[in-house]
Amino acid sequence: MNTGHSIPRPALSRGIFALLLLPLVATCDRPYDGPPVTGHDSAGVRIVEAHVPVWTDSTAWRLDPEPVLDLHALGPADAYTFFRIRGMRRLGDGTLAVANSGTGEIRLFSELGDHIASVGGQGEGPGEFGRLEGIELVGDSIFALDSDGDIAVFGPAPDPTHVRTMSLHYVKVRSLHSLDDGTLVVPTITSEPPPAAPGIVRTPHALLRLDLDGALVDSIGTAAGGEEYTDNVSFSGTPLFPRESIVDSRNGRIYYGSADLMEVRELGPDGELLRVLRIPDYPLELSEELVEAERHERLGSVPPMLRQAIQSLPAPATRPAYRDMLVDPTGAIWLRPFEGITEGGTPLDWQVIDADGTWLGGVTVPTNVRIWDIGVDEVLGSWIDELGQQHPLVFRLRRGGVGAGG
Repeated sequence: MNTGHSIPRPALSRGIFALLLLPLVATCDRPYDGPPVTGHDSAGVRIVEAHVPVWTDSTAWRLDPEPVLDLHALGPADAYTFFRIRGMRRLGDGTLAVANSGTGEIRLFSELGDHIASVGGQGEGPGEFGRLEGIELVGDSIFALDSDGDIAVFGPAPDPTHVRTMSLHYVKVRSLHSLDDGTLVVPTITSEPPPAAPGIVRTPHALLRLDLDGALVDSIGTAAGGEEYTDNVSFSGTPLFPRESIVDSRNGRIYYGSADLMEVRELGPDGELLRVLRIPDYPLELSEELVEAERHERLGSVPPMLRQAIQSLPAPATRPAYRDMLVDPTGAIWLRPFEGITEGGTPLDWQVIDADGTWLGGVTVPTNVRIWDIGVDEVLGSWIDELGQQHPLVFRLRRGGVGAGG
C-alpha cells in the first residue's frame, strides 16, 4: 500500500557524499585499474580488501522513494502516536514490532498496519521499563532491553505475554544481538581509569555471550568503545567527529567495527576472528573549514561556562568511517557514513559490502530517516516530521543485482 505520505528530499546531495559514487583515486593520483576485490591470509585470518564499488545503473539496489507503510499516518489513536522510537523488527509471521520508548511499550502491527497489541509500559512491575532502550528477536520471542540492565522477554506473537525478566545489574548493556544458537552477544561498558594527560579516551566495551536466561556463557573480547574528551579537571564531553564502535550479528556471526577505518571484523560465536573486510582507500579526510564549522555549531548550543572547553577540543584530521552498521539476511553489511552536525539535511548513501567482501556501492536513504532493520526486500526505519511527530516507516528494497561474481 502507498500511504501518499511524502518525505521531503532536496534535489541535490552534498558534494562530499557525491564523491562516494565515483571510483576512488589511489595515493598516486591515478584511477584504480586493478581487480575490484583482493584477498590474502594473515596469521590464519582472511583479509578481504574492496577497492572500487561494482554496481552499475542496472544492478544497483534501491529503496522506493516513498514508504509502502507509514504507521503514524494510519490513525489518530494513541497506538499510532510515537515518541522516542528505539527499534523496529519484522517477526516471522509478518508482524511488525515497534519499540516506543516514550511510553515503554512494544507495539505490534499487522503487515497492513493494523494495531494488534501493545506490551510493556513504564513502571517497575514485571515486563515494565524505566526506559526502553531496544529490542531483539530470538525466534518468535522479543527480548527488550531496559536502561537499568534488565532484559524482558515476551512471546510469542500475535498475542505476546511477558515470560520472564533477566536482571543484569552487574554490567551496563548497550545492545542485544542474537546468535541464533540460544545465546546472545551483548556489548557492555567497562571501567577504565582517566588518561594521564588531557585528551581523547575510548572506554572499551566488553563483549559478553549470555544464554537466554541471562547467565554468562563466555567473555569473548573487547570493542574499542566510544570517544570522550576530558581535561582531567572540570570538563568531559563528546569530541568533534567522535568515533564509536558498532556491533551487529547475523547468521551466527558477530560483526564489529571501531569506525577508525572503513573496516568490519567478522567473528565466530566464541570471539575468534574469522575475516577482516575493508575498503582501504575510502576517503575520510576532514578540511579545516568543516572542522571549524562543526566547532562553531557546538559553541552555539553550550552555556558560556563551557565555551572555552569547546574551543579547546582537538581538531581531528579524519572523520569516523561510519556511525551505524547493520547486516542483512544475505550477509551484506550496510554502513552509514558519518555525518557531522553541520552536514545533515540531505539524502545519505549507506555503503554496502557484500557477504564475499565486494564493495557493491551506495543505497540512497531519504533525508533524516533512521534505519532500524534491513530485510531481503524491505527496510524498516523512522522519520521525525516538522511537527516533531515520529513516523515508523517500511520502504520497499529492490535488489537490482549481485556483486562482482555476477
